[in-house]
Amino acid sequence: MATVPTTEEHRATPLELFFDVVYVFAFTQVTHLMTAEANPVGILQGLAVFGVLWWSWASYAWLTNQLHAGRGIGRLGTLAAIVLVFALALAIPEAFHDHSSRVVFAGGFIAVSVVYTAVTFVAAGTDTRLRRQVLWTMGTTIVPVSTALLAGALLGGTAQLVLWLAAVVIEGITVRVTSRGGAWRLPSATHFSERHQLVVILALGESIISIGSGASTHHLDAEILGAAMLAVGLAVALWWNYFPHLADAAQHAIASRAGESRASLATIGTYLHAGIVSGVLLVAVGLATAMHQAETARALGGFGATTLSGGLAVYLMTTALYEQSMTGQATRARWLAALLAAISIPALAEMPILPGLLLAVVIGIIPAFPRPALRRTPR
Repeated sequence: MATVPTTEEHRATPLELFFDVVYVFAFTQVTHLMTAEANPVGILQGLAVFGVLWWSWASYAWLTNQLHAGRGIGRLGTLAAIVLVFALALAIPEAFHDHSSRVVFAGGFIAVSVVYTAVTFVAAGTDTRLRRQVLWTMGTTIVPVSTALLAGALLGGTAQLVLWLAAVVIEGITVRVTSRGGAWRLPSATHFSERHQLVVILALGESIISIGSGASTHHLDAEILGAAMLAVGLAVALWWNYFPHLADAAQHAIASRAGESRASLATIGTYLHAGIVSGVLLVAVGLATAMHQAETARALGGFGATTLSGGLAVYLMTTALYEQSMTGQATRARWLAALLAAISIPALAEMPILPGLLLAVVIGIIPAFPRPALRRTPR
């Protein structure tokens, strides 16, 4: 039951990687939920479920920055969370259609939150100010979020979707408001950056799975192979937009700060990664839709274009905001690409699959060509 505190040299542990593997499955379930509905309501349902998953992942990413996840109570809490997250992930496909699945999902998240709160409180040790912070933030958050999730699970239908989306927003607001000027700490900037980079990799992995599963439903001919290569090219473009420069620059920016200033900047990073990861998952849904229709002469359609190009726009916009928040500058190419992705949705919906995928790839690689940056004064 002992807690093992961390230092600046702390890195992600094997148990944390195991923890993330459960989220690979959960993200796959989210994309399946959206593709099964294939309409705007399905997209909102997927985003509601993803938002709940995101807050659970982010909570434990911060927790394991405070204490070693592979030892003592950190190990017990992480193992318990693995079991609980897997259970709620199983419920995702029927989370809006089956009463039992709704209750399992809502109850699973509440249990994960309670475990997190208990372990974080113990990890605070003799730091009275931090213990008060834990009780203040989680006490303010768990009650309204749990109420919204459980009420939605019991009511079902449109009320469930509204309440679950509200739960995601409420948690984002309460955590942010109660944390300002608070006692949260971030001992290791490297661990923080590493964990967030890993979750982006998980989401990109889901895009590869979507491409492969879609392609496997067809005979492998030149058209299917071409569509698959373009789809993977878009996944590569997403990787390129984040990892070669932005990820390292963000890590250096957080490492250069200390105390409350570091925790505040890192909090912004966690919030923006919700947009980065959700953008990748939306792109994955769009790629899955494109691959399933690759042998037909049909256009991608409204759902496929909205998830593919809309997800790309969300991803590019949030990476631009992340760059601006972390480094004090915004690259014009990111903003331009995000705008092009957003306004190309109607055209993409009417285009055949191969030209549509090619257009998405071209937009995705625009930020790979550096342009003058829009500078601002860092806060």
